[in-house]
Amino acid sequence: MSVIKTVLIDSDEASILRTNDLLIKFQDVEVIGVFQNSNVGFNFILNTEVDLAFVQIELPTLSGLEIAEEISKLGLDVKVILISAHSHYAIKALKVSVFDYLLKPISIDELKTSLQRFKTKYKINLNSREIQIIREMSNGLSSLDIGKKLFVSRHTVDSYRRTILEKSACQNTPELIKFALKSGLI
Repeated sequence: MSVIKTVLIDSDEASILRTNDLLIKFQDVEVIGVFQNSNVGFNFILNTEVDLAFVQIELPTLSGLEIAEEISKLGLDVKVILISAHSHYAIKALKVSVFDYLLKPISIDELKTSLQRFKTKYKINLNSREIQIIREMSNGLSSLDIGKKLFVSRHTVDSYRRTILEKSACQNTPELIKFALKSGLI
């Protein structure tokens, strides 16, 4: 799986340090930029290949909502996770199509869930057939039964299963099913 290139934009130094400390615990996440000035952070996003931006909503010059809106308008392939100490911005966040909304102080569990959803949706790149096979596996079907149901050979299903395990970095079927359930695939 490829590395998730992230940027942090937050005017609160303590919040930046905490978020950065949490993110470095994930081997597949690389923080490539940390900014307290929202204009500088946004310009960095415009000129750098970024996958995911953690942006505080309440920023002095360019707000997190405005950054998310501009990213969307420009059609950039950057997902935004808005961060706030207040939940009342959640509806506005949905309207600008942010990927997620986390409340301060960010918990490691919430961050892990959000990153897992991001990886599943944008980094693992499972195709519709692979997702269909995961669903059938979660129903307890064997490769032979899945093959019959989908009109393919057992060997084809086994090949898909190997590819799915490799893409998801899961070691076995039970781990894959658990991963798929937590990620909302099934």
